[in-house]
Amino acid sequence: MIWDQQLLSIERYLENGSLNVDFVAPKVQLGQPEFILGTLVPVCVGLLLLFNDILSAVRYPKCFRKALRAFTSPFRNFLTLDDLEGPSEPISSPPAWTCRALAIGTLVECAAYVTVLAYAGIVNGQPSVLRELVVASITWLYALFRLLFRPPSTPPYLLILFYLTHAGVALADTLLRLMESEVRPELVALDMVRIIWPTGLAWIAGTLPLQLMLPAKNVAKGTEAPSSGLSMPEDSVNLWSWSTFSFIEPIFPLAGERTLNEGDVWALSPYFTHKNLFHKYLKYREEHPTHSLLRFLIVSNSLDLILDVLLEMWSAVFGFVPPYALQEILSALADPSPESKRRAFLFACAAFIANLSFAQVDLYQTWYTRRCYERTRGQLFCALHYKALTRRDVHDSPDQEQGGGSADLGKIVNLMQGDAYSVALRFWEFSKVFAAPVRLVIAMVFLYRILGWSSLAAVAVVVVAYILNYPLAKYNIYVTRHSWKARDRRMSLVNELFQNVRFLKFYGWETRWANRVREAREIELSWRVKDNVVSVIISFIWTWIPSATAVSTFLCYTLIAGERLTVAKAFTSIALFSYLQEPMTALPGQIFALLHAYVSMQRIEVFLGEAEVSDWASSLKMSSNAQAFRSGKVGFSDASFGWDVYPKDAPSRFELGPLDVDFPTGKLTLVSGATGSGKSALLAALLGEMHCTSGKVTLNKAGHQVAYCAQNPWLEHATIRDNIIFGSAYGYDERRYQMVIEACALKRDLEIFDAGDMTEIGEKGITLSGGQRARIALARALYSRATCILLDDPLAAVDMHTAQHLAKKALSGELARDRTIILVTHHISLCLPIASHLVELSNGKIIRQGSTEDLQLQGQLEKLVAAEDIVAEEDLQSSATETGNEADLVNGHQEGQSISKPANGKLVEAEARAEGRVSMRTYMTYIRAAGLFSWFLTIVLMVFIRLITVGNQFFIARWGEAYESTGPSVAEVLQRAGAFWEQMPPPDVDVKPWLAIFLVICLFGALSVIAYISLGYYASLQASRVLFISMLQKLAGAPSRFFDVTPIGRILNRFTSDINTVDYALQNSARAALSGCLNFLVSLSVIIWVVPSFAPFALIISWLYIRLAPLYVRASRDLRRLESISLSPAFAGFDELLRGLSHVRAFGMEERYQDRFYKRVDKFQSFDHVYWLVSGWLQWRYDCLGSIVVFLTTLFALWGSVSSGFAALVIVQAGVFAEASRVLVKVLAQLELDFNSVERIVEYLGVPQEAPAVVLENTPPAYWPSSTGGLIVEDLVVRYAPELPAVLHGVSFSVKPSEKIGVVGRTGSGKSTLALSLLRMIEPSSGRIIIDNIDIAKLGLDDLRKHVTIISQDVSLFSGTIRSNLDPFAEHSDEECWEVLERCHLKSLLDDSASEPTKTESSLDLHIGQTGSLSAGERQLVAMARAVLRRSNIVIMDEATSQIDSKLDDQIQQTIREEFAGAIVITIAHRLKTVLDYDRILVLGHGEILEFDTPRALLSKQGGVFREMCRASADWKEILAAVEKQ
Repeated sequence: MIWDQQLLSIERYLENGSLNVDFVAPKVQLGQPEFILGTLVPVCVGLLLLFNDILSAVRYPKCFRKALRAFTSPFRNFLTLDDLEGPSEPISSPPAWTCRALAIGTLVECAAYVTVLAYAGIVNGQPSVLRELVVASITWLYALFRLLFRPPSTPPYLLILFYLTHAGVALADTLLRLMESEVRPELVALDMVRIIWPTGLAWIAGTLPLQLMLPAKNVAKGTEAPSSGLSMPEDSVNLWSWSTFSFIEPIFPLAGERTLNEGDVWALSPYFTHKNLFHKYLKYREEHPTHSLLRFLIVSNSLDLILDVLLEMWSAVFGFVPPYALQEILSALADPSPESKRRAFLFACAAFIANLSFAQVDLYQTWYTRRCYERTRGQLFCALHYKALTRRDVHDSPDQEQGGGSADLGKIVNLMQGDAYSVALRFWEFSKVFAAPVRLVIAMVFLYRILGWSSLAAVAVVVVAYILNYPLAKYNIYVTRHSWKARDRRMSLVNELFQNVRFLKFYGWETRWANRVREAREIELSWRVKDNVVSVIISFIWTWIPSATAVSTFLCYTLIAGERLTVAKAFTSIALFSYLQEPMTALPGQIFALLHAYVSMQRIEVFLGEAEVSDWASSLKMSSNAQAFRSGKVGFSDASFGWDVYPKDAPSRFELGPLDVDFPTGKLTLVSGATGSGKSALLAALLGEMHCTSGKVTLNKAGHQVAYCAQNPWLEHATIRDNIIFGSAYGYDERRYQMVIEACALKRDLEIFDAGDMTEIGEKGITLSGGQRARIALARALYSRATCILLDDPLAAVDMHTAQHLAKKALSGELARDRTIILVTHHISLCLPIASHLVELSNGKIIRQGSTEDLQLQGQLEKLVAAEDIVAEEDLQSSATETGNEADLVNGHQEGQSISKPANGKLVEAEARAEGRVSMRTYMTYIRAAGLFSWFLTIVLMVFIRLITVGNQFFIARWGEAYESTGPSVAEVLQRAGAFWEQMPPPDVDVKPWLAIFLVICLFGALSVIAYISLGYYASLQASRVLFISMLQKLAGAPSRFFDVTPIGRILNRFTSDINTVDYALQNSARAALSGCLNFLVSLSVIIWVVPSFAPFALIISWLYIRLAPLYVRASRDLRRLESISLSPAFAGFDELLRGLSHVRAFGMEERYQDRFYKRVDKFQSFDHVYWLVSGWLQWRYDCLGSIVVFLTTLFALWGSVSSGFAALVIVQAGVFAEASRVLVKVLAQLELDFNSVERIVEYLGVPQEAPAVVLENTPPAYWPSSTGGLIVEDLVVRYAPELPAVLHGVSFSVKPSEKIGVVGRTGSGKSTLALSLLRMIEPSSGRIIIDNIDIAKLGLDDLRKHVTIISQDVSLFSGTIRSNLDPFAEHSDEECWEVLERCHLKSLLDDSASEPTKTESSLDLHIGQTGSLSAGERQLVAMARAVLRRSNIVIMDEATSQIDSKLDDQIQQTIREEFAGAIVITIAHRLKTVLDYDRILVLGHGEILEFDTPRALLSKQGGVFREMCRASADWKEILAAVEKQ
């Protein structure tokens, strides 16, 4: 009030003409507001400024600096500029006018205070006035010197605090003046100058950039249009754009013009990129190897967590200002004096300022907690991915019904999509655990001040609630653990279903396997039902707590204590009860969530604790010394190995060693042995993929010195060229590339693809034949810079002619020069001329080894060749260039492919995303899935609950007014409704009826709430069940072509993130949207009804709300959709990585895949991050508007002279209106975003479908097809799509009962198409196929495929036992299974290869995995046994024994002849000699039958197609000899 006193002095001087004025200032005492505001606060801020400058200028001792650094480390940013990858850039210097304006403005203010001080000294001002002026003058003078000598380049936060403090003091003076009886306009104007001037200086200081160095050179600045080439603009902001999130605004015009695409969104800031984050984690782990991951997460996010707690405490402590202000306002309204009304206005202003502060604090808190959440989630993602790259594969893991075993893809995806989110969410909501008790204590103290000891009844209710919650919490944790296990089990089955969907369709098992998934889903949902029951009880307890506390305390206060429940006390108490509800609900909820996160953290820790490969076996773990070491030695030194098994104490099924061998450097070594002898295991052991129990392995993987080609080739979902180059240091070297293509006989293959080597390979190489996959994998190994190449029988997948070509061009010659090649093969004689060393294995042990010369001299080589060799031509002169199909060799060229491909070679299209608003069809799909009646009841209950809430407020207002009478009251309104209120006794006389009515209202509310919650869980459960089953059935019924063009990761994403949204988020979003709409309408109606004059302002404010909403909705919708589709590639790549992990480690490419994962997750998180920035932008503006709404409504209520009851009602409803307005747009937008998951599910509900699985009216007889039934194909025309040309053109032939038919032809001639047609994998355009007198087009697909068996080269096995793989649906006895094992020579093979402790274990119970420890040959035998067990009368075979040694192959062929003696066998032959003993041979060309006769007749036909094919084969002499024997 300094300026007021001096102004009065001047006025009196002007009136009297003399300075000798009789002016006595009011006596100022230490406790008065004038002293605190005018002197104490500015002094404190000035001293803070001074001490900060002194402390920063002092040079401290080293030990002190070290201690200080340790103490302040939690308050520092975890990532600094030094930790970032890439160069930083200094920000452009701030404009010179900024510092000048600050200095001039501060000088003017200082001069004003000095002038006034001088004048006050002249007029003998009071000491208190002089003290305030001296303080102000000194502090402003110091601020001026500080600016002159240390001009700021970043926001001077203490100086800004100084400016705002003076502005705040001026504001407080203004408010105190307005409370006086006489308000002088000139003094108010002077106060406004005092407010505006320092506020303007603070604004200028805040325009300085927040940081001097930008973390990257591409940081977006100013109003630059958003682009993925620029990083987030939050790194180049000033204080005010940061405090309002206005830096995000450039994205809104773009979102308004068109749909946002990936290139329209900024890239993540380097402070958020996952590579930088994870490298800091690895560095931390090196420095603190004993620290847990959880400790690292806390350390790395300490600053964010501390700020989160501090900001939350601000909201917790000052959050009681509005309820306190409400009490004061209502108390003031009960007193009609002008002083009381002024007091009410003052508290309305205090509540307004408090609400504005909450808006700002919430914005800051949102950013810091979001950063903590994003970093935690990202660090967990990267840690899980990194672990997957280094962990050892655990074989023989049991069926995971019990949740045990090592993690498979489904479980790892759950760890990422579920557990990582659960843990990260605890960091996001970290502060609420600390704030909830503080809120509870403050609320209880406040209640005690209002209601006295009666408030202890509320404490009792809360204590009872917590006691009831304890057993519920324990049971909830139990349910959560089992629910997660059930979800893992369900995801594992979903994963196996779609990983093996083609095989399941071949056997007609996809429907039954889908039923297994349904059963697993029902088990998961049964646990969810239990969880829902617990949640209903818990939710009811905490939702009804405000009502229960109100009933108990009001009963004690009125009935027992006999006090009067006035409007002020009632509504303030209810406001506090509602305020109590949040911490009371949050605290147990947070504790439950912490327990859930603890379970999730345990699951993550268990995974991260799984065994890893040795340090030398992984380039990620390899020491720098090892990487610098370049030894060429390869071998074993007395080494023994075993497969890791689960449980850990179980013996390994197979043991390898002891091995003692040195492979000759720069030479070719052959590894031979019978099927199951351990050849593949030897390579796995050499690569570090088997657990070394003793001895030593010598192999240096550093510098990409090793390449590997497995029996079952692993190829990336990429182009052929990308697969061959595979990140090689050579890049694309045209000369080397063409040499490799020629050496691997791939030239002709590439010619038949429209896009050549740019043709995209589908997942698991589905678009290629087995031979093509093997040769591309071999080309990848040869193209690499590796000095050691490990090859696991690549010759098995090709014909003899191509094998000879590979031996000549690939395994020897320029590409093999000076490279150590270890080749597992059965083609001994073919490779002997180029080999220098040979190792023979049997039952995991070396029985023969040495140089080929030594073995030749010892006479052992002949024995080996005789026992195991696949006979070949002796000369390698043939000029083969083909691929694995000998029929292609005729005329020296190949035919084009039958299936047209786009010229760009693209197989898988980008994932579709919807644009614009979510369609009504999507909403209706969900509503119908949940049940129309459920939704009708939900809306009825919501309306009923709102009516009860408003009715309860009216009743309390009437109750309070019954003690007093002021202004137009609620009583008058209610009395107009009927005579009921006239019969009510005054509460002073008898309060019991009032309590009874209040109790009835609360009970009705409680019953409505519990019905509402229960109905919500029921509707959500129904929708989840219906949508999951519908999507599962549609995808299981989709044609195989759909899976060719759709990555499995994309499908798994639907079954994880999208189904999780439907399971847990969607129902809440839908109900929140409905609830928000009702709250908005009801509150607005009540306000306008009570205060009609507020209507015009309500329209203006509503327009502002609506003006901001579309900007947010359009941008957030696009961002959320981009986020959804960006998740799929990350998990699709993860699936692919897990399948090819041994290859990735062999090539030393882990870092490449880790970097790729960083980029994919960065992209996903960039959309997520910008979405939350946009959300914060809207939240701050809506919070500010909401504060204005409450403030204006309060002012209108005060100006309108309404009763205290009406005023209370209006103020409460204004708060509801503000909250509803703030939340409404967000929940409606969130609803649309969550319905994006339904939209993506609906997309898969419309996939094309195969024919029905079962046609009841055409069910074939049980014996169909009989051994006496034949096969007739009539005028068959087949095309892959209506717009594509036909692949088969009018094919007609017949097969007699029990006849054996070989099908040969060039690549693309239609062989595979014919086989697929027999199973109706492709439906014919015209013509028909008749099996045993039944047209198969009329049958259900399951009926057909159950009776026709195909055995393909690609083997699909499931996690489980041998028994469950042979007979997944338990249709056969153990004896039958034993018999087929013996018939297929699998039982003896498994017994031979088993370690001693496991030989007694039943082979049927032997656990195997999808990629288990069975060799490729053993896997083919399991597939053969499975086919034999079906005992079909029609069998289609496609290179079913390519991975089996020749001796065992002969035995298997004999078994086939015996087992399928009475069956029709159709063999698609790549090696012509395999079908020479068949009854007839069908020669296809251009989709037509060229020849069809006995082998002898076809070979006798001069110039015949089959004869020419045979003549071009390397086996021509052998073929002639075999036919002559017939």
